[in-house]
Amino acid sequence: MKKTALALLTLTTTLVACKPPQTPETKPAPDALAPFTSQKLNWTTCDPTILGWDSQSEYVQGALGSVASRLTCADVSVPMDWSNLAAGKASVALIRVAASDTAKRQGAIFFNPGGPGGDGLIFAPLYAYQWAGGKYPSASAANLKTMTEQYDLIGFSPRGVGASTRLSCGTNELADPINPPTEDQSDANFEAMKRYGRLSALACQKNPLTPFINTDATARDLNLARQLMGDQKLNYIGYSYGTWLGSWYAKLFPQNTGRMLLDGNMSWNTSMEHAFGLQPAAFERDFRDAMAPYLARQNATLGLGSTGAQVYAAQNGLAEPLRSIMGNTIASFLYQRDAYPFAGVLLKITVVVDNLIKANPTATTPELMALAAQATYFDDPDMNSMGIDNAQYLLFIRDMMAEQTPFPVDASGSSATFTAVTCNDTAWTSTLTQARAQGKLNAQNYPLIGGYDAANPCYGWKGGPSVKQPALPANMPPVLMLQNELDPATPQEGALEALNSTPSAKMIMIDDEPQHAAFPYGTACVDGPITEYFLTGKLPTGKLSTCAALPLPGEANTVPVKTLTVKNGALCLAQPNLSSLSVSEQRLTAARDETRRIITQNASQFLPRNLALSPEVRAKLTVQNCQ
Repeated sequence: MKKTALALLTLTTTLVACKPPQTPETKPAPDALAPFTSQKLNWTTCDPTILGWDSQSEYVQGALGSVASRLTCADVSVPMDWSNLAAGKASVALIRVAASDTAKRQGAIFFNPGGPGGDGLIFAPLYAYQWAGGKYPSASAANLKTMTEQYDLIGFSPRGVGASTRLSCGTNELADPINPPTEDQSDANFEAMKRYGRLSALACQKNPLTPFINTDATARDLNLARQLMGDQKLNYIGYSYGTWLGSWYAKLFPQNTGRMLLDGNMSWNTSMEHAFGLQPAAFERDFRDAMAPYLARQNATLGLGSTGAQVYAAQNGLAEPLRSIMGNTIASFLYQRDAYPFAGVLLKITVVVDNLIKANPTATTPELMALAAQATYFDDPDMNSMGIDNAQYLLFIRDMMAEQTPFPVDASGSSATFTAVTCNDTAWTSTLTQARAQGKLNAQNYPLIGGYDAANPCYGWKGGPSVKQPALPANMPPVLMLQNELDPATPQEGALEALNSTPSAKMIMIDDEPQHAAFPYGTACVDGPITEYFLTGKLPTGKLSTCAALPLPGEANTVPVKTLTVKNGALCLAQPNLSSLSVSEQRLTAARDETRRIITQNASQFLPRNLALSPEVRAKLTVQNCQ
């Protein structure tokens, strides 16, 4: 339960020293860097479990096997503190799928999946396998294959995570349970948020490694890896936070920046506080304007309502804690368009459970589970069986949340690195009083994930940032940006801020696309100019070009949501059309069968991941959990 409660605070942002070091203002002398620049990359056979738990996946094993002859691993020794090279060393793990046509090799492409705190090792073998195998069918599929022939594909674990030097943050002090802010704006709940944020900051800042886990250090680690590979330029594809990292590199090392794609863009010329502050409204908009109308178009299967407004009201009508549980569930599914049908399945199950609870207010959890086992969720027998299993699982989670107790603050790897990077990179200037006020507004206006602002550890971060964000240089190299119009985690507002403030940047915008990040997308309009850029260096001619989105799962056509406009010479977005979308009964009937097929054939891919608990909690379950 402690982990479940913590997840309610942190799920949405996983795009979360007394005298801290500062960014080197001048380049270290070559002789000082010699112990690092003179090392040789010892490319060796990768350990078969180098990808951690992902190594156990049959699909991943197939990917690794398909590129085994070109797959090698290495560790790079990097300065712990780039401003004080004598302060010690850290290690950064690399995995390489070598270019298959060495005679035409153009360099290497490094990948970062975002976070901050995401481990990018898997990207090299996975993309080498998928791109060469035609997973993304379009007129540009051949270009993707050519990229695997002409480039080394490099995955890496940024410092702090994965197979690199890891960060951990922990302390004995216990944090108090935090109630959903949509229903509890009390002083006591505010104090619980403050305490969690303060203890999280304290736990991380006790670790002497923490000041050196920041974007500036990672960018310099990347530059060292580029040098050791013998390349003049760094080619790079970064997603989400990876756009922040890539732009940071381009600002630090413009002369060494090669072909760079930034996909799912943060507002990377501003601050972390500003960029993450855009998320609550964006998640709410994506659910309200894209997912809810889509689920309404599946009303024949899901029965959540025939308009987006009715689906949206179904979520907001849930009682706590089901509303927050489902809010975070929906938020996680907004990242991936193929998960939309499963969000609808779980929302319908939750609505039925909520009605059972309201109709039986004094029932115990075992009694509610018995009622849930007899309830009807869907007309389709297989889907209804799935509904019964997940309803009981949901009731168990609800019961655990009702019994919350103080819990230790303990984070490692990805979550610890998320905290360190977001707090170390740029200043968080709001006071806790201001954060509370903003959280109240977010809980009221954006209830899907909003309201936890005061729990952010960056407001209690002693000493402020450990590095200085680089300014945009006069010789900022060209970068290609890809942006989904309705991206929930990296909203278009922040992406357009980055585009409009960077003269050398160009953007491809996918109209009406609601998921987070896109490349490869599977259409020639999107993948064509990107692959041509990496193969020839040719960028799109205009500042902004647009492409149409693919239809959502089970639908034949793309349903428009909003359109881009140009106002007073600046790129901006039209006000959203909040009216409910209606479709013909014939279209609903056609969508019903396809939606059922997708749900019943692929449920195991999404449902267990969404409602996953710790192994200890899962062991207590006595019901079938849709495995």
